[in-house]
Amino acid sequence: MMIHPTGSPRRPAAVIFIAATLAALLVRVLYVLQMADPALNPAFAQPILDAAVNRTWALGLLEGSWPPAEPFFRAPLYPYFLAGLYAVFGPDRPLPVQLAHALVSSLGAGLAALCALRLWGRRAAWFAGLGFACLWPSIFYSGELLDVTLGVTLNLLFLWLLLEPEKDWKLGAAGLAWGLSAICRPLILVVAPVLAVYLLRRGLRWRSRGTLFLAAGLAAAVLPVTAHNLLRGGEPVLIAASGGVNFYIGNNPFADGRVAFLPGAAPDWQGKPGEVVALAAGERGPTGTIAAADRYFLGKGLSYLWTEPRDAAELYARKAWLLLAAGERSNNKNLAFWRDRSSLLRLPVWLGWAPVLALALVGLLRNDHDRNRGYLIRGFLIAYSLALLLFFINARFRLPLLAWLVVPAGAGADRILRAIRLPAWRPGTLKAAAMAAVVLLAVWVPDGLTYRQDPGTDFESFRILGDGHLAAGRSDLAEEAYVSALAADRKSPRPAAAWSLPAVYGRLGGILLQEGRYQSAESLFAAWIKRLPDDAGGRLHLADLMLRTGRPEQAWPHLEEILDRDPDNLQARLGRGWARLRTADAQGALEDFRVVESRTDDLAATFGAGMSLMEMGAWRDAERTFLALLNREPGYWQAYGNLAGLYEKTGRPDEAIIAWERLLEVNPADAGARARLQDLRSEITTTNSSARR
Repeated sequence: MMIHPTGSPRRPAAVIFIAATLAALLVRVLYVLQMADPALNPAFAQPILDAAVNRTWALGLLEGSWPPAEPFFRAPLYPYFLAGLYAVFGPDRPLPVQLAHALVSSLGAGLAALCALRLWGRRAAWFAGLGFACLWPSIFYSGELLDVTLGVTLNLLFLWLLLEPEKDWKLGAAGLAWGLSAICRPLILVVAPVLAVYLLRRGLRWRSRGTLFLAAGLAAAVLPVTAHNLLRGGEPVLIAASGGVNFYIGNNPFADGRVAFLPGAAPDWQGKPGEVVALAAGERGPTGTIAAADRYFLGKGLSYLWTEPRDAAELYARKAWLLLAAGERSNNKNLAFWRDRSSLLRLPVWLGWAPVLALALVGLLRNDHDRNRGYLIRGFLIAYSLALLLFFINARFRLPLLAWLVVPAGAGADRILRAIRLPAWRPGTLKAAAMAAVVLLAVWVPDGLTYRQDPGTDFESFRILGDGHLAAGRSDLAEEAYVSALAADRKSPRPAAAWSLPAVYGRLGGILLQEGRYQSAESLFAAWIKRLPDDAGGRLHLADLMLRTGRPEQAWPHLEEILDRDPDNLQARLGRGWARLRTADAQGALEDFRVVESRTDDLAATFGAGMSLMEMGAWRDAERTFLALLNREPGYWQAYGNLAGLYEKTGRPDEAIIAWERLLEVNPADAGARARLQDLRSEITTTNSSARR
């Protein structure tokens, strides 16, 4: 006998919704409060990677500098949502902003429960709601300034409204939820064929009032974005001009199926449209617009599939495994590293992909639900999965699937627990449970045995952590993180780390120098040279330290080696100028400083040229050089000191006094200048007194 749970009393539905939402909210609030600790997570107040881009765009909305007069490159709803939170709470109050994300995520638990209630009844609803509350990827991303939390909740709202009784206004609301989800994450539009069949099976026709309500709701959300793209951007782009770029990221000879890496872009590329246009122009000539560049990369992705069918087949097999595998793969942020920083998420009680998938299969095999509604959720899952395969698979982009799977997973948990209470399992239940066990083992065991996260990713995680601490003014914690990053690199050196290693060495060296730990800094810079012998940064920093500590003769060979390899390295030439000046080669120093001056606007080169001229006794030229420097930068107080010394040496004490006074106006803390000014005034007074006698 089939049961068709067409409805439940409103009060139990409200109780289940509120209870599931509050349970999810409790967990997420605890997580957010824990990760608000700057010692654990400096990125909370100083967002990084994609979160930093979202923050920049949201602030640009408030300031009026975003969006630019071009089509949106990413779907715009989330930056507008974030800007709204900043307008209410302020951009410098990250805690209430992130707690709002926790609330949005928690609503997903209540909506998952309501969806299960419509399909399989109360017990399934409780399991689905509490299951969503315990999804660790959902908890994790509720603490991030990313669109996935908002998108997941909108997807569940869309599904629930479609499962509700057949009322036209609810179809209109479903269309609006669908449209809002689309302008948050456009991939949701791929369910359109599934939805069309579902509505036809419900007896709706294309021109019925319900269908028109659905279309009107969808258009109300999407058309303003399309209008912006057309009227301000001049391109007929539906939502965002990045589908082709993302397709190429997922379909190129270097794609691994997981990481959003655009071949040819800088390693730290964060999806800025100007960089995409420039990259396309560099490969095929000027494309003109971001939409044209997007079409260019779509063509490149399609060309790869056509010309490299064997490699493409292997790539898609890898993506299919990534879609099913138990482990949650990172994109550009090491999930395991950041999850491990939360004592809450480290607890072995949270649900992930494998158990939810296994329970969902049990639930989907139940036949005690409305078949058309069952078709809808199955169709959504299949359509979205196939669409994901076209791009790349990782935890963030798989989360919408996981959230939908929680709904039938609640039904699966209900069925298994009911069967346990029976004296004997029914054949259908036993078959479903066996299938779930097989699926669980198939996605969990091979993944657990074969997948090992690249230990080199720990280097990037510690680097990012150090950058966050440094931006927050915690140089002690930054030093600890940078030291750990370099230890991770020594353990698992990777060629790909070469682009960010210099930043770690340089920032750690800066901390050591600021604290006067010159010997430690020198050892660090020597290690830098050994690790990256072709990178000039290590030698430049070491030479600068040697100059700073009065060892120009030792600095010289490092600077010469850089210039032998790259005669146009102006930093090395500037350093060699200082080394020459301090080894009594003022003429050679002047030549180096003048070369740097002619190619850059470096004030230090002008200052060095003035000092070289003083050493050569070219007083007038030196004076003109320092005065020109001060004309460009009146706050360059060191130039006043040299001018004062020049005036004293050339018998112009009154002008020297004026120069010392100007120096003290700019830098009143210079005790040496103040003492010299007093001495000079005393000398002049004594001289004048002697002259009167």
